[in-house]
Amino acid sequence: MTSRHLIALVLIGMGGAAPAATQSTDLEYDVRAAFLLNFTRYVEWPAGRPSLPFRMCVLGKSGFGPRLEAAMAGEKWQQQSILVKTIDELANLPPCDLLYVPAEATDHFLAQQNTLETRPILTIGETAPFLTGGGMIHLFVQDNHVRFSINLRSATLAGLTMSSRLLRLARELISPERGL
Repeated sequence: MTSRHLIALVLIGMGGAAPAATQSTDLEYDVRAAFLLNFTRYVEWPAGRPSLPFRMCVLGKSGFGPRLEAAMAGEKWQQQSILVKTIDELANLPPCDLLYVPAEATDHFLAQQNTLETRPILTIGETAPFLTGGGMIHLFVQDNHVRFSINLRSATLAGLTMSSRLLRLARELISPERGL
């Protein structure tokens, strides 16, 4: 078992929270990378997804640096390798299965998110406006732990299905029937 698998098991065992380092952004982003990998295992994409590598895209610069690509090296999603790509623009978005939006890119995402809302792309961001503006998962630090909230309305609109286990671990949930 790799250290990434161990971190992932710890995350689920901790009820969706993992310690974030107050002095170390590096550790926080290692934990975030483990969360991203775990999210892929608790989300179902619509039938007919091409049999290509699973593609994680990061919008602009992020705290990950080369860390996310290193964390995904050798990992699999349903027997497919995981590729990480940094993108600068949503207008000509290459094929992506997951889009990570750092805090600095939130405004760009919000301005163009309507072009993505029905595409089966799991969107994960770092700010509360990202979630309420149409993003699917908001990763944040609270009480020195990385936590998450979910906008199920956005995921459903995109044709993604989130497991009930993932939904139970969320701090807050925007459901299709009601708001946050």
